[in-house]
Amino acid sequence: MGSMPMMPRLLCALLMFCSAAFTQAQRIGVVLSGGGAVGLTHIGVLKALEENDIPVDYIAGSSMGALVGALYASGISPAEMDSLFQTELYQLMALGDIEPQYDFYFKKDQPDASMLSLGVNVDTTLQMSLPTNLRSPVLIDFEQMRAFAGPAAASRYNMDSLFVPFRCVASDITARKEVVFSKGDLALAVRASMSYPFYFKPILIDGHLMMDGGMYNNFPADVMYEAFMPDYIIGSNVAYNAPPPNEDDLMSQLKAIMTQPTNYVLPCDPGVIIEPKTNVTIFDFASAKQAIADGYASAMARMPEIKAEVARRRPKAQVEEARRKFKSQCPPVVFNDIRFHDLSKRQALYCERLVNKHNEPLTVQQLKSRYFRLYADNNIRGLFPKATYSPERGNFDLDIKVKRERHLEVQFGGLVSSRPVNTGMISARYNVFGRTSNRMEALGYFGKFYTSGQLRWRTDLSSRTPLYVEPAVTLNRWDHFSGFTSFFQEVRPSYIVRRELWGGTNVGMALGTKGLLRFDAKYAQTKDSYYQNSDFIALDTADVTEFHFGTAGLMLERNSLNRKQQPNRGELLRVSLRYVGGNEITFPGSQWADRDPLRARHDWVVLKARLDKYFLPRGIFRFGAMAEGVYSTQPFFQNYTATVIQTPVFQPTPETMTYFMENYRAQQYLAGGVRSIIAVARNKFDLRLEGYAFQPYKTLEREDDNTTGEGAAVSSRYFIGSGSLIYQSPLGPIWFNTSYIDGLREPWTWSLNFGYAIFSQGARD
Repeated sequence: MGSMPMMPRLLCALLMFCSAAFTQAQRIGVVLSGGGAVGLTHIGVLKALEENDIPVDYIAGSSMGALVGALYASGISPAEMDSLFQTELYQLMALGDIEPQYDFYFKKDQPDASMLSLGVNVDTTLQMSLPTNLRSPVLIDFEQMRAFAGPAAASRYNMDSLFVPFRCVASDITARKEVVFSKGDLALAVRASMSYPFYFKPILIDGHLMMDGGMYNNFPADVMYEAFMPDYIIGSNVAYNAPPPNEDDLMSQLKAIMTQPTNYVLPCDPGVIIEPKTNVTIFDFASAKQAIADGYASAMARMPEIKAEVARRRPKAQVEEARRKFKSQCPPVVFNDIRFHDLSKRQALYCERLVNKHNEPLTVQQLKSRYFRLYADNNIRGLFPKATYSPERGNFDLDIKVKRERHLEVQFGGLVSSRPVNTGMISARYNVFGRTSNRMEALGYFGKFYTSGQLRWRTDLSSRTPLYVEPAVTLNRWDHFSGFTSFFQEVRPSYIVRRELWGGTNVGMALGTKGLLRFDAKYAQTKDSYYQNSDFIALDTADVTEFHFGTAGLMLERNSLNRKQQPNRGELLRVSLRYVGGNEITFPGSQWADRDPLRARHDWVVLKARLDKYFLPRGIFRFGAMAEGVYSTQPFFQNYTATVIQTPVFQPTPETMTYFMENYRAQQYLAGGVRSIIAVARNKFDLRLEGYAFQPYKTLEREDDNTTGEGAAVSSRYFIGSGSLIYQSPLGPIWFNTSYIDGLREPWTWSLNFGYAIFSQGARD
């Protein structure tokens, strides 16, 4: 067992001396170890104890044991915990996500091909900063504040006065020692104790950085004895000391550096340690039901032994009455004063206007949407709330520590493909935060198929109705090859090269959490170089069409898709109306006899609608449907190819975004399709089967002189089939695809890809 400190030995001697006289007054302490998701077995242990009328007079825990113990000490029954840990809310907290209804689409940037983001601290030197946590704690911090605010107030911030007296342990890595919480904010103590290294970000308390209690004391039985001197201890332990570090195992070396061995025994004989057996692993939070059931079974197996040694009983009805009485003392969570910390005055004013502009009392539910709207801001990296009860007013003050986003962020991404459409992406974002929230971004794509450069500035206003203004300048270039071969073979020459330069402004207004109303006005120049067919030689010169135009558009969008590419949950509804007006000038190439420039004025409007919806969002089998319609009054340009390039196109899959598909372009069309998806391995793998039909009202047809004609109404249609196996890696999707694209010279295609086929905003997007 190892040597025992003097104080626990004296306490043990005293307890054993007095135990015979005070059998009927036995006081029972429960100790819960850390263990990540495996620690959910503690709930089953508590459930078994209550069902068998075993009293729980004191409780102590570390890490996950601290969370379970704090909930129990706050008057939450094991049955309520069983339900809570199986909810979608809890699963989102464990994954570091937030509830979809609080994920503000309005705050999201235009989607791009980024996969990795690095923050840069700007001071006398540029210092790259890597993320310190895999999961965002923002939802769990808010929910713990909400759950523990009332019980902490009822106990007057003394953990001895909770429904059950409570202790939890955290690790002070500044002073390199364990810290035992007995007073103060309950949510803060629990958050400190469960800040598992690299999973959830550590927190600062009085200038000391606090991390997971399991690092220094993963089974606080000694804390239980020293704090409460119980007659009998029931331990629930799912942790162990790690084996010695291995020279070839970096994680074992880090664990050895960061942790201290824990003594997983009781300091005194009167007690029992239950060691629940389960197949649940440390991060398998989705298996809460199984873990709780395994903990219950393990406790029931030891129940005859516990009943033989614990004479005292506390009927469940009595426990429920005491629980009800304690909960009745918890004040409702209503906030009066909301204060922001670690910000300048101008920054704090922006946050105040965003969260509580009229300085009115807010219920926790009223606060929640505003709180997460603030968190979605580009200049906010993290929030930590602390609620403090004011007995004079009968409500709470809320202090929110705000972690600013780093001034400079660098992002990398792109598309690596077995087809010659490889594209790299890099962007640099500089955040400017004051009375408004601003971001300047320089974005670049580079590759033979696609090249782009974009500069934009976004300003978010602190108005009650969320608004943003975003001026931008963008250069896009697409190089559509005369054929597509393997990754290694270069294909020359190109047969269509499209260039686009535009400058303008987007103005957006939020419509709820998922809606966006956007107006844009732009001036653009396009320059398209092309051949009228693929029968050309390297000495030929291409036709060139330049189009200088102004455009203005209004778009209404609702977007709850869970991914920026190849989603399997949510929906997208987008309706847009756009005016385009400008001047065309076409310079015929060497294949024309008459090479005089041709000029024309063009004005038209485009109405476009798209619905993309997924069904059965929580099962293995998913189903989706998509419909798209376009009505355009676009006139013909000087030749067939120039007309086709300017005409709206149907591109329903990432693969089709990399082809120039003239058969899927029309002035008016209806298109749509269905998707069948099998999502396995916790939504990491998708087997995706898709089929689409494209029905133009009238096809565009090439006349003998290369001008544009129209086919008969509803006379032709085209089909697309696609099958993909997709792995959602931590950086981005890895996907194998095979497609049938009706109308291509070689309709069957395949590719292996890593990354995103997403491009910069176009002039008419």
